[in-house]
Amino acid sequence: MKESTTDTEPRDDAAVASTQRRRQIVSWLAAVCFLIGVVLTAGRIVLAYQTPGPFDPSRQGYCDFHNGVYFPALAFREGVSPYSAAYVQQYPVERSIPFYSPLVLALHTPLTWLPLAVAEVVYFIVSLGMLLGIAWLTVRWTTGSAGAGWRWDWFWIVASGLVFTRGGQQTLFTGYFTFELILGALLAVHYGKTHPWRSVLGLVVISCKPTFVLPIAGLMLFRGNFKAVTLAGVISLVLAVACFGWLIQSGSASQMMSDIGTSQDVHRSDDYEVPANTWTRIDVLAIVAKWTDWVPGDATHLVWMIAILLPAAIVLSIYHRHNHDDGAATGLSGAIVLLTSLVAIFHQVYDAMILTPVIVAILIALRPAWDALSWRMRMFLAISMLMPALNYASSLMVLNRFQIDGFAKDVVTSLNAISLLIACVVLLVLAWNRRAGKVSQVSL
Repeated sequence: MKESTTDTEPRDDAAVASTQRRRQIVSWLAAVCFLIGVVLTAGRIVLAYQTPGPFDPSRQGYCDFHNGVYFPALAFREGVSPYSAAYVQQYPVERSIPFYSPLVLALHTPLTWLPLAVAEVVYFIVSLGMLLGIAWLTVRWTTGSAGAGWRWDWFWIVASGLVFTRGGQQTLFTGYFTFELILGALLAVHYGKTHPWRSVLGLVVISCKPTFVLPIAGLMLFRGNFKAVTLAGVISLVLAVACFGWLIQSGSASQMMSDIGTSQDVHRSDDYEVPANTWTRIDVLAIVAKWTDWVPGDATHLVWMIAILLPAAIVLSIYHRHNHDDGAATGLSGAIVLLTSLVAIFHQVYDAMILTPVIVAILIALRPAWDALSWRMRMFLAISMLMPALNYASSLMVLNRFQIDGFAKDVVTSLNAISLLIACVVLLVLAWNRRAGKVSQVSL
């Protein structure tokens, strides 16, 4: 027996060393891919840079940074409402901003103390840092919490994947603040049960965009995260009121509300925002409106959101009551919160990055929520959730390049929402079946 142990030890050491070498090689290759993606994206921004002013669809490099980050924050700092027509007249922007909480303006105000060119570079670097932060949290939550240890190869694979998929590429290219919302949403959902104050921080950040915070906070209540949601609600309200107060010091509250209503009308009338024309929407209502040639209003969006959230709320409430909720963003209930929030109300393809930790957790199946599923079911769920990230056929570049229009365009631009809805239904069924503690092998 002793001789057998001695014989196997060298082989075990060699196998471990070989595995480590393979992981190092994969890490370096993935890191190189990440750097290539960053360089290509930076070059693309330079080549297709949009000079601040009227929107040019052929040159969208950092257009969202100008129209949605820098100049709105600059106007806020100078006491001009970015919801107003006066803002469009005084600053080089396409239009006023939609109804975001003014807190987002305060968060971006530090950038306005820099010249525009410097602020662009700084924000690009910060965006890369947030992207790496999403990758880091993903690996930490999916491997570290499962006792598998840190994996640099997975970290760089996730990071390079984010750079090359539609959401990450579009966010880096246009300079939108999506990464801030993704990090906020992940912190809110993952720490709602275990570290409420971290969750509060995330919820306050996503309160900047109502379509993010309303469905996520609502479902978190049914998951039992009352402390985090309540505290975040109070803090967000106080900060938003303070920011609104700063903006109306030279006007009136009624004028501010009128400006916000007018701004919403402008956005709804934009051809790119109309559901029949959009190639980026991933919520269910947008697809229904696309096929019925319907333009729903804000109230209709809210009614549909409530109707879609209700089944998820019931399942989460029962799941929580039976004490099966691990509270993690990478667990079953976390996946339901994140996925349902996407299909319930206005969301764009880049918002699907909030599913990154869920997709990785499903693929590696180290958490109890996923290891009972067959590999076919896990692949089906992962592919369904990856559809918005990988469906480049629904990108404007491909649609224009190959002149995809009519019925074919409606089909390829509807696949993203349909695949997410199917995955959402599957997760709700899984959670319902496990409500009494039943965890059996599930196959497709």
